[in-house]
Amino acid sequence: MPVDPCQARLPALTSKPGPSSTTRLRRGHAPQVLATALEMPARLRGTLQRSIARPLDSAGIFYCQSCTTWRRALSTRASINKIAPARRSDRLVSSITSSRPITTSTAVSTVPPRFKELHDALSGIKDATIEQVSVSRLQLALRGLESETPLIRIAVLGLDNAGSARKLVRLLLADPLGPREDWEDTLEAYESDPSQGLLIRYGEISESIPNDLLPTIAVQSSLLKKGNLEILVSSIGSESNSTRTTLDADAFLVPTVTIETPHPGRNNIVRYPVHRSIVCGSGVDGLLAFSSLMGQSDLKNEVESVRGAIELSVENKNAGDGRLSFVDIERATKALDRIRESVQNAIEYERGWSGSGVQPTIDWLATTSQVTKEGTLNPALIPLIESLLDAADEGVLARDVKALEGQAVGVPSENIRFELERGVVTWAERAHSELRSSLEAGFASPRWRGLAWWKLFWRVDDVGMITSEILEKRFLRRAEQEAIWSSGQYEQAGLLNDPKPAPPPDSASDSTPEQSTPPPWPTQIPDMRNKLLTTTVPSLQALAQSLVLFSVSTTTLTSALSALTYLSIPSASVYESCTLAAVGLIYSLRRQQKKWVAARGFWEDEVREEGRASLLETEDLMRKTVREGGKAVEDLTDHHAREAVDRAKKALAEIKA
Repeated sequence: MPVDPCQARLPALTSKPGPSSTTRLRRGHAPQVLATALEMPARLRGTLQRSIARPLDSAGIFYCQSCTTWRRALSTRASINKIAPARRSDRLVSSITSSRPITTSTAVSTVPPRFKELHDALSGIKDATIEQVSVSRLQLALRGLESETPLIRIAVLGLDNAGSARKLVRLLLADPLGPREDWEDTLEAYESDPSQGLLIRYGEISESIPNDLLPTIAVQSSLLKKGNLEILVSSIGSESNSTRTTLDADAFLVPTVTIETPHPGRNNIVRYPVHRSIVCGSGVDGLLAFSSLMGQSDLKNEVESVRGAIELSVENKNAGDGRLSFVDIERATKALDRIRESVQNAIEYERGWSGSGVQPTIDWLATTSQVTKEGTLNPALIPLIESLLDAADEGVLARDVKALEGQAVGVPSENIRFELERGVVTWAERAHSELRSSLEAGFASPRWRGLAWWKLFWRVDDVGMITSEILEKRFLRRAEQEAIWSSGQYEQAGLLNDPKPAPPPDSASDSTPEQSTPPPWPTQIPDMRNKLLTTTVPSLQALAQSLVLFSVSTTTLTSALSALTYLSIPSASVYESCTLAAVGLIYSLRRQQKKWVAARGFWEDEVREEGRASLLETEDLMRKTVREGGKAVEDLTDHHAREAVDRAKKALAEIKA
């Protein structure tokens, strides 16, 4: 597997290494350890030559695309054999703590074709500037998609201090078949501010690397090389705040480090995102603090990205679950020292190392970036991207809700609308009852009954007046007043405050005085009343007059014909001559009775039906006003961000498939 690009530029060793064994001892493989212990010579392999960084020159500067910082290549090395161990450790610590800031620049990266769509979609989410999305973690995910073998960041965080974290990192990276190296002494002697952090990368030669962000050292470790890992050693606070809300994944996966500035007493805080985190603690207090932090946290998709390593002596080192390991640092250190003394102590080493509980943590790190299939996404990136997409989805939803809340200022709440709609139901029930009772009372009044068919001869002129009186006094008067009162409630609740466009300037001068704005209350009932008054009442009046005229004229004509018959025919008697007059009178009166009774019944039914229709129209209008009235709500959904999130989810699903 390719190594860190910045380490590939380092020159090779300038001197030949000492004799070394052809078989190297690996942790966690008891049969191989026993076989190797019998075959390997007593002399361990020679110590690799190491170098100390020289001053920066322009010829040795190059850019590292993995860590986005300028590096320098070292062309001269100093033999470790010429430097005393104590002096070498002091110089390495001094080089780490006094590294100068180096100018940074932007690198041009090439995204693999299979990750191009997902990379572009995540870039769209970045451009959408969603508040809930961590920009630093999003940049980490984008950088991981720019390579087939991305650099995986692991944070080893000590609870309140980095002491236990440094000890655990030394055990994770130390070579049991090699002598104690300088970086081990440096790691143990590094007593800087725990919040400042220390970065460990793979390198063919152990050395300090100038970094403008963090003190950095390179370590020749197979674990870092195979997994393409880098480790951040820092600390995390263990004090739980009872008033604080639930901790999110950023509390563990975006540790903050302190960067010193040229100004005394002033430091800069930088967020350093990682893919996985190991939280280290000591004793029962450390276990309780880790449990408290986990109880407060809501890691969602990144539950497997945080692991605990508690230094606590227990009988069964496998007592922890997949998220917690119990380690015995002292026992593991003794086992490491014993195997370094002589490979004859392999059995003792294997027994002590297996009982220390460190190996499960090493196995977890080894499988962190292990790709199971060619061309698939690194497993360390999947929970990171899923968490970012979930945060982006929540951010877009929160943004839409906030926009709707901004428009909802001054708009009645759902409770008010519910109460007003209940009032509409009550009004409709009372209005229909009024329609039935009032019209029945009007049609049963003496004045209306006085318009009988046989009374039309002397009351025909009262038809229009009596029918108009019934419509004016009996046609939904109370329902109309209650509708106006309900409209006042709607106005008070803000349901009638619909924005209306201003008329153009020219229309104001052309408007006539007759043009007036309609009233804010429903006008279906008075409009229907006026319609009945102007259409049905004159028709009924005209029908009554025509019936009376026809009866009178028919009776008069037949009477005249009877008189002429009596005068012209001497043999005709009076009774015989009056037969024609009687037939005309009976026919005209019967016709008047039938037509007038039918007209009265038809008019009564028409008034009832039109009243029901006006009530239904008024009720529908009132319901619409209650449900849809108020300030117009516009669609302010961020479609661009929503499409970017959906496109990223689809691209991730295709890569995972």
